[in-house]
Amino acid sequence: MFLVGLELDLKAIRRSGKTAFIVAFAGITAPFVAGIGVSTVLHRTLSTGASFAPFVTFMGVPLSITAFPVLARILAERKLFKTELGRVVLPSAAINDVSAWILLATGVALNGKGKDPVIPAYVLLCCIGYVLFLLFIVRRGLEWIARRASEEEGASELSICITILGVLIAGFTTDTIGIHPLFGAFVYGIMVPKEGRFVHILVEKIEDFVTVLMLPLFFASSGLKTNLATINSLRSVGFLILLVATAFFCKVTATIVAAVSLGIDLRTSFAFGFLMNTKGLVELIVLNIGKDLGVFDDQTFALLVLMCLILLFFTTPAVMALYKPARDQTPCQNKSMESSSKKKRGELRILTCIQGTRGFLGMLNLVEACRSSRKSALKLYVVHLTQLSSRMSSAMTMSRAAQSDVCHEEDQSLIALQVYGRLTKTPLKLLRAISQLEDMHVDVCNLAMEKRATLLIMPLNMFQREDGTVEYANQLLVKLTQRVLQYAPCSVGIYVDKGLWGSMELSEASGDHKVAMIFFGGPDDREALAFAFRIAEHPSVKLFVTRFICEEHVEDDIGHVIELDNHQKTCVLSDKKLDEESLAPLREPKGLVKVCDISYKEVPYDGNPVSAIGNMMKLNDFSLVLVGRAGHTGVSVLPSNVKGPMEKFSEHSELGLVGEALLKNMGDLKASILIIQQYNSCK
Repeated sequence: MFLVGLELDLKAIRRSGKTAFIVAFAGITAPFVAGIGVSTVLHRTLSTGASFAPFVTFMGVPLSITAFPVLARILAERKLFKTELGRVVLPSAAINDVSAWILLATGVALNGKGKDPVIPAYVLLCCIGYVLFLLFIVRRGLEWIARRASEEEGASELSICITILGVLIAGFTTDTIGIHPLFGAFVYGIMVPKEGRFVHILVEKIEDFVTVLMLPLFFASSGLKTNLATINSLRSVGFLILLVATAFFCKVTATIVAAVSLGIDLRTSFAFGFLMNTKGLVELIVLNIGKDLGVFDDQTFALLVLMCLILLFFTTPAVMALYKPARDQTPCQNKSMESSSKKKRGELRILTCIQGTRGFLGMLNLVEACRSSRKSALKLYVVHLTQLSSRMSSAMTMSRAAQSDVCHEEDQSLIALQVYGRLTKTPLKLLRAISQLEDMHVDVCNLAMEKRATLLIMPLNMFQREDGTVEYANQLLVKLTQRVLQYAPCSVGIYVDKGLWGSMELSEASGDHKVAMIFFGGPDDREALAFAFRIAEHPSVKLFVTRFICEEHVEDDIGHVIELDNHQKTCVLSDKKLDEESLAPLREPKGLVKVCDISYKEVPYDGNPVSAIGNMMKLNDFSLVLVGRAGHTGVSVLPSNVKGPMEKFSEHSELGLVGEALLKNMGDLKASILIIQQYNSCK
């Protein structure tokens, strides 16, 4: 319960506005009132030994409460946090949770052993006084601890021990007052400041112990207490149907009516109602407290546990069937560098993904090189990739990020990006993609579409073994990159950092950075060339464009073109014409070559192009190499009968033939590599 309290942010609840409060009030009032009628029937037939007032309270709370941890997990897995539905339902569920625990505290007080009515009033007053003490005294101490943890870039063992000791003291105090210990732990968790790193450090320290050891034991204990053999008659089944119907229709109907009255459309309101009816861990805790206090007998407890499970099973399928979040369908005119470079005016939008700090400086240099162009302004979006795991901290991080479109995590790389944006006056926005790696590409592609990006840059970290072979640092990220290449709504660049490009800051005062552009032909090579022209405008970039021409197989390629049908022949000839047009500025003596520091040459080769590329790399100390991922449509950029190292490279690789050859056949290559794939609207 302390961890559940850590998930609730009082400041976020206060910022949620009247919509969340009205929906939460309707969602807890209607089922609680209906629960009074059901409680009357059950009290007369099943739990005849329990006092009526606490029985009504303990029956009303499970019917009206929303399981906040389970709801947060559903929103995270279904990518609904940043939708209109997620922004409203999350604070509503938090308000619902707090209200339900206030009702539960009242029920525990009413269930006191003494018959004097003054005793419950005294217990409630003591409880209110203790909550105020936590709010005005203990909270200040916790804020001081959290502030010190942020200043020292980490929490000390003493701070963690004092905080966890406070959980035990809070539980002991509420138990002494006459309220259940869980209430004290829950309220204490709410008081912990949610700003800064301290709350995340705290969760990481204790969540494994709680979720791996204590939580399974609690579920096992709940299962042992649940005696399904007591549901052995039609009357028991009828009571179960009555409980499910009351909890479902009252909660869902009240939420839908409140949402529609506030202007939310009917479809979203139905999804809202189903989500607010989520049951789970918190309900089981409430039921266990009632069972331990003797409020519920075995049959009533079993009926209520089954009710919670049935309602939980319906939530996710119902929400996915009812709610389909709308996407920003604003058309993007510049989905590739080649098309945007032909327009005199426009805005180059680059969306770059980062995970960790490796290759970060190289990414910054790429952005800095693009920023220097006078043709069009640069707008940068940086997406911080975070894997959504089964840990509670992942859902907590996502719920924090849902409160704003901007990523506020105290990460050194993100702080550096913010500083860079302010110093260079580059329009920069920090975003976050938190999901499982299996479907993270959906988030990345949706962000690229929403922000109308022209180029999406993905990092791909590799390391070199002692024997010279190169391997990927993370195979799951390779699969993510492959899916992004397949589904991206714009051109994609794969940045492989090998150190040299990011080893020195790119600025007007720095020395020359030699950049190589390897051109065979085709849409991807033209896209890479357009990017090369863009960064060549930077005063510290010296661009070397090399076109490789296979003399031996020119006649074979021409013969192959003749064998194609008319449509394929037209595509191939058009592609070759576009290649010549893209290279035309390099042949004009007063054109781009004179304005920028660009060298151009054509290199013929026989047979295997790897050796020709290798010779060029050895003669120059390039810091960055630009290549296209694939070549001509219809005619391979490489001869079909090439023998040697190129044979083992797959044209379906995420790096492409040339990129894979550079990385895996040239272990001593120090230059970083940017492999570019042009957006294809027909894919």
